[in-house]
Amino acid sequence: MSSRKMNRKQYKRYHSPVIVAEREKVEAELSAMNPLEPEVRHFLSFEGFAELYLRMRDLYPTQLEAYERLEDFYITITGKRRYSEFSSFRRVLNRYSRK
Repeated sequence: MSSRKMNRKQYKRYHSPVIVAEREKVEAELSAMNPLEPEVRHFLSFEGFAELYLRMRDLYPTQLEAYERLEDFYITITGKRRYSEFSSFRRVLNRYSRK
């Protein structure tokens, strides 16, 4: 809304005590969150995930095992898989490595 002027009705809504209080509550919750460590942020990026996979793939009997182990760590941190399956990751990795 900041890129254009608000009309009176919009101004009244976004400055009502209920909205202001809720906005302050949400912003306080967000401000209280601890920032992620730089290593975690890097791991959560595609580049970090791919770098770790490339390091791990020669340390396991199969590339699939290395990938699944990396996904295990990703799930521990985020609560979900990064990719639905190994073939999805390989497609993205191949596209990225061609650049």
